[in-house]
Amino acid sequence: MALFWRIWLAVTFVNLVVLTIFVGLATLQFGNINSDLVGERLAVLAERTAAPFNAAAKIGLPLSTVRNAEALLERARQTDTAILAIHVFDNAGRIVQSTDKPPPTEIPAKALAARAVSGDAPWHIESGEIFLSSIDIIARGKITVGGVLIVYPRSSSVTQIRAMGAELALATIVILLFGAVLSLFLLRLSIGKQIKLYDSIDHAVTNFERGEWRSAAGRPSLCIESETDELNHLLETAEKSYQVAGRELDPNKDESL
Repeated sequence: MALFWRIWLAVTFVNLVVLTIFVGLATLQFGNINSDLVGERLAVLAERTAAPFNAAAKIGLPLSTVRNAEALLERARQTDTAILAIHVFDNAGRIVQSTDKPPPTEIPAKALAARAVSGDAPWHIESGEIFLSSIDIIARGKITVGGVLIVYPRSSSVTQIRAMGAELALATIVILLFGAVLSLFLLRLSIGKQIKLYDSIDHAVTNFERGEWRSAAGRPSLCIESETDELNHLLETAEKSYQVAGRELDPNKDESL
């Protein structure tokens, strides 16, 4: 039965590796999808927040002089209590309006780099423990005069990803246990006879060797002849099974061979 258990352990190990890879890839994919959804939601909020600043920029007003700017930004921030801050910045990245008190002097360097790459399109990135999402503020003649930046924590997203990973891991354990039990019965059903034949040959060889060792040591062995006959019988049986299997695989093969 040692061979049987080795085969079963090999099958179970392969199942474990495949399921582990699946859980890892599925969790990464969920993380990417979740990040995109959060970024798109923040981009919509940034677009709504930028609307009054776009109107002011189109009539030539500087962003720092927009009336009720603090109230507009605070109302937008209160749409989601998890939002850390909302900043209005100019083309140089200097923050001119913010919900933070006191506000930072400029937006993060990663935000400037992402803005330069995206052009006029809305963008969102992950930076450490936060999400950054922004949209440009456009004046007359499609001239960009600044933008709105929303800072959002990644903690809620990380919690969702971990929860998804835990659910997949639990499902993996259940599937692995079920697969191990199922493979146990299937292996017994499919190769049970071959395993028994192998065990019988192995047992006969062991007994034969033990008898030879006893004879070499000068100890009488009454069962050597019977063990030899048993081994020869098992070998003949195995050879016949091999020939039958060969004919089944190749019906045109000469049986005399």
